[in-house]
Amino acid sequence: MAANDMAAKWDAFCDTLKAAGQELTQDHVPQDEQSQAEGLRYLSRMARAALEWYVEFNDAAFPVLYQPAHETIKLGADNPDNVYQKAVIDGRFDYHLTGNRGSIDYISFATSKGSYAENLKQIETGFLDSNALDMDADGNFEIVLSARRQSGNWLPMDTESESLLIRQTFLDRSVEIPADIQIQRLDRSATPEPLSSEKITADFDKAMAFYRNTIGLFSQWSKDIRKNPNSLLLWDQAFCQAVGGDPNIIYYHGHFRLASDEVMVITLPSIPDCQTWNLQVDNYWMESLDYRYHKIAINRHTAHVNADGSVDLHIAQRDTGHANWLNSGGHIEGTLCFRWVGCEKPTSPVTRVIKYSDVSE
Repeated sequence: MAANDMAAKWDAFCDTLKAAGQELTQDHVPQDEQSQAEGLRYLSRMARAALEWYVEFNDAAFPVLYQPAHETIKLGADNPDNVYQKAVIDGRFDYHLTGNRGSIDYISFATSKGSYAENLKQIETGFLDSNALDMDADGNFEIVLSARRQSGNWLPMDTESESLLIRQTFLDRSVEIPADIQIQRLDRSATPEPLSSEKITADFDKAMAFYRNTIGLFSQWSKDIRKNPNSLLLWDQAFCQAVGGDPNIIYYHGHFRLASDEVMVITLPSIPDCQTWNLQVDNYWMESLDYRYHKIAINRHTAHVNADGSVDLHIAQRDTGHANWLNSGGHIEGTLCFRWVGCEKPTSPVTRVIKYSDVSE
């Protein structure tokens, strides 16, 4: 391909970024200053995500584990308790994961087929979690990813598998040590080929599709969530799994819209047996708020439990004095995500809005 073809591909990529700016002016998008400012930043973050997912780390023959979501790339209600790791794979190959368990509370490994750049699906093709992981006395482990059954720790794939996602879930980031994990293709006889015009243009096509589809998908989610203000509703779990959710998690999504003197109270009537649970505060763009500097998430370990076994959680712009207050980060409105992890008999959260003056009651 000629230099003009490369330039044209870059122009197409830039045009894709430009067109996405129209999302900020849609009728269903909040027009307050903070939501708009975060929306502009979100568009830039998703551009970085698209390039990392499909240009920088898109070689299934030589996979690299990297973080697709973190403190400055956020999407789809990313969990503040998680370290996410992703690698592109190909179900026709076999792979070897090696690592040390660390002390983090929970780890899940999932392979999937489909992507947001193709069909807006991530259909699970294999799953393994730390509760079923065989390891030695020092916490070291090995996992084989293969479409063929393997002895020991086996993470299944099928011939169409194209993604590995690892979720490492903290109860307490300040004391727990995350797992240290590496990936290699089992057949390491080959070396990477020089980058070709065919490969890079195909990668940019996927990056553009991912960018358009992902922004559209989560904007539609927020539009739907916003129809039920100050709620936290159980979502269609089959849908959640089809777009890449952890099969051990039951997902709720919600919305808050609060005046400066209002508090959203979320009550968990009881806490059933579970690995953990958590609630997080997100902006309209379904990005977790900045958990580096603000208390915007809470879980089984960090929450205060009432004497009767229930838990009350507060969301407000300023501290209510309650042990389970979560900071809305000055937002007039935003979205919420609640998860039961490893729970067979969940109870649904109950929501209400009260005045600051009624908090003590």
